[in-house]
Amino acid sequence: MDNKELAKLLVIIGGIIGVIEGISGIFSFGFFLLLGIFSGIIGLIVAILVLLSVFKGQPIPYEPIYLIIFGVVMILFSSLIGGLLVLIGGIIIQIN
Repeated sequence: MDNKELAKLLVIIGGIIGVIEGISGIFSFGFFLLLGIFSGIIGLIVAILVLLSVFKGQPIPYEPIYLIIFGVVMILFSSLIGGLLVLIGGIIIQIN
């Protein structure tokens, strides 16, 4: 497995984790309900865009700069682990 395949696998796993954590963030209950719903929706949208860029390349091209930006946004809004995986995948693609 070369680095591009590894990066693609990391981005796919990070996107799936981001979708799961975005959905769980939308349905979370607590004192800051609106904040959880807002960050869950933003995280879910970003995770779906990441997955679409990997599989289709249609809405956003599969470029490392977009993956790095999406990784940071995922870390800030919904998914720490998913965002880190997408960020690492973007950095691996940028290095090659």
